[in-house]
Amino acid sequence: MKIRYYLGVAFLLLQVISIVYSQFIPERFFCWAPYDEHTYIDISVEIDGKQLTKKEVKDRYRYKSEGWEPRSIANVFDIISQYESTYGKTDNATVEVNYSTNGHKERIWNLKK
Repeated sequence: MKIRYYLGVAFLLLQVISIVYSQFIPERFFCWAPYDEHTYIDISVEIDGKQLTKKEVKDRYRYKSEGWEPRSIANVFDIISQYESTYGKTDNATVEVNYSTNGHKERIWNLKK
């Protein structure tokens, strides 16, 4: 009976530690606490001097090219970085993400090869 008790306590303690830890990392996808940031994004991609249309950008990343991101902006950066380091690594793409979180000043994230 004591083993079950200690396993239960250890399990709950691990959950609490995970929740606290998740509050301090940018990728808070599976956090139990609500994520209270909303970011407006606008992604533009240029390949060999040709600017892709919004539809082409959406098809490229299988993700919206502009609009609201209700999760961490790191999620968008991860999607783009993963694609560009695998499928698009020979495309010579320059990616720019203009984004504004919670109405604050617009920022720019770049990925250039």
